[in-house]
Amino acid sequence: MAEQEEEVDYMSPDFLAQCVGKDDVRPGLLFSHSSKHKAEMEKKKRQKDTVHQQRFKSIKKVQEERLEEGLSTAISHDNKGFSMLQKMGYKPGTSLGKQSQGRLEPVAVEVKSDRMGLGWQQMITDHRKKLQERKHHKKQRQQAETDPEKFRQRLCNQRQEKFLLQDLMKSQRVCHQLDSKKNLIEPVESWFWPSYVLKDTEEDAEEDDEEEKDEEDIEFEPEVKLNILTSYLRSTYFYCIWCGTVYEDERDLKQDCPGPTRADHND
Repeated sequence: MAEQEEEVDYMSPDFLAQCVGKDDVRPGLLFSHSSKHKAEMEKKKRQKDTVHQQRFKSIKKVQEERLEEGLSTAISHDNKGFSMLQKMGYKPGTSLGKQSQGRLEPVAVEVKSDRMGLGWQQMITDHRKKLQERKHHKKQRQQAETDPEKFRQRLCNQRQEKFLLQDLMKSQRVCHQLDSKKNLIEPVESWFWPSYVLKDTEEDAEEDDEEEKDEEDIEFEPEVKLNILTSYLRSTYFYCIWCGTVYEDERDLKQDCPGPTRADHND
């Protein structure tokens, strides 16, 4: 029977010493030539970048100091522009101009060190102002929607405005029909008839005579237009747009028609 081999203890100091002598595989160490060369190049690059940053900071600081020194130093007599001013009668310490009413000191130089365009500060101020106005209007709308009374009032105003425009358009159509039956070519006022009818009449008028120009119409509010137009229909044709009836005469209109407004007919 063969002699049993002695079992190797892989955690013994003797075995670990043999491993270190051959190939040390501990993490963090560099073994190959390429990895060592790469590490040295990265180290040199970091050192070079550090030196470059320090040099750039020192150059920028020197430039700022020279700029500040140049701006704070008055123009010497050796300057060509200064000598030209002296030949034209300028004296140091006096203002420019014939009566010395100009500037005493030159315009200050404002050094621009950023990449923003000219006027960007005003643009930012205007933009912030617009944002504040939008927030204010949004807040007002939210308050109006949350307040039941204001919400109901707003809906009521919108409804009245809708009815007002409908009544005005209906009055214009009726006025055009009744005027056409009387063989009227043009309305009494330009807005008495619908806009689609006025386009044709305006084109014909321009072709007939371009030199004649009517006086500019006064722009009325829709409510005022409706009142004027309904009064014209009632007085001329004895017609009420809310009754939808042409009465025989003014007496018949006053007796049978509730009134000259929509509110009179809703009661």
